[in-house]
Amino acid sequence: MLTEKQKRFAESLEEELIQIRRHLHQNPEIGLDLPNTVAFVKEKLTEYGYEPQSCGESGITVLAGKKSGKTFLLRGDMDALPIRELTDLQFKSENGYMHACGHDMHTTMLLGAAKLLKEFEDELDGQVKLLFQPGEEILSGSKVCIENHVLENPKVDAGMMIHVFPFKGMMAGQIMPTPEGTFMASADWFEINIKGRGGHGSQPETAIDPINVAVHIYTALQELSAREIGSEERFVLTIGEFTGGTPGASNIIPETTVMKGTLRTLKEDVRIQVKERMTVMAENIAKAFRAEAEVVFTNGCTTNVNDPALTAFTKESLTETFGAERIVTIPISTPLMGSEDFGEISQLIPTTTVLLVASEENINLHNPAIVFDESVLIEGAQVYADTAMSWLKKG
Repeated sequence: MLTEKQKRFAESLEEELIQIRRHLHQNPEIGLDLPNTVAFVKEKLTEYGYEPQSCGESGITVLAGKKSGKTFLLRGDMDALPIRELTDLQFKSENGYMHACGHDMHTTMLLGAAKLLKEFEDELDGQVKLLFQPGEEILSGSKVCIENHVLENPKVDAGMMIHVFPFKGMMAGQIMPTPEGTFMASADWFEINIKGRGGHGSQPETAIDPINVAVHIYTALQELSAREIGSEERFVLTIGEFTGGTPGASNIIPETTVMKGTLRTLKEDVRIQVKERMTVMAENIAKAFRAEAEVVFTNGCTTNVNDPALTAFTKESLTETFGAERIVTIPISTPLMGSEDFGEISQLIPTTTVLLVASEENINLHNPAIVFDESVLIEGAQVYADTAMSWLKKG
């Protein structure tokens, strides 16, 4: 657990972390291309005494600890969302992007942990690797970092992530170690491209209407949960975008139609089965109407799994550091059907996820009006550092 001296040092960082968070919030970037964010984070890490290393195009890693031994990974994501902000904050984003999922908070907390770990580096019983990751929102950043050897040199033995969360009726700063096992669903983004034959609205018999084909495919996909997958299995298949035709041209049958959506599952075999059936259904329904359909799976990530031993240890350590009254049970049903690309790392090493109440409003993540409580920044930095230091100490 953190000592009183370490806690006081963390608390002394409050104003610095608020300013860092406001800078990041006001200047969001999305996806894997985060040049300004990367430059800012590297500058801070260098100021703290680190030598930042690139991990792919926009990932950043640093290493704390002078003693060889085990290595613990702490991960914070840096990317924002393509959402226009609707808050009244003085430091609101004006560039059409927004940190509506709290990644600015995560990056700031991890910077706070970095400064704390550097200050007490001589007391680390091993090493801590800090990963500032891009591209979480597009389910790609974790894979890129893995491909660029984030879990090697030195070999990483275990890791954790924090995610801020809004919970109405709960106090900001309450800490939620999450349950062991599968905690979050896998996710696959897909698009279904339907090609027909364009024509005049008055003569549909001379055309092949791709909108009609798409509607039949859409309806058929909803039957997967009702007729092909057992009722005991949870999965969510959502079409979130349906595009066909030309605005203002209601008398034209278009040549093509596109549907885009997401598939979320809790088991890999169900994930594989549903993806296979989606492809077969779309292609054959299109063929029945003399059209063509192609199902393309674009981005994706696997389930996020909490290692039982590490999860139990993390809860015990955080309870000892912060007190039992600060540790609460997640008040919603789990596993969550939301996804987190940290799951790719969770398949390779023991990991765990900790949620931190950072808003008491009844507003969900990804909402353009969500506001997070900056008072939890210090707490997040302490949660990161406490978990890593305590795990290394136990050997």
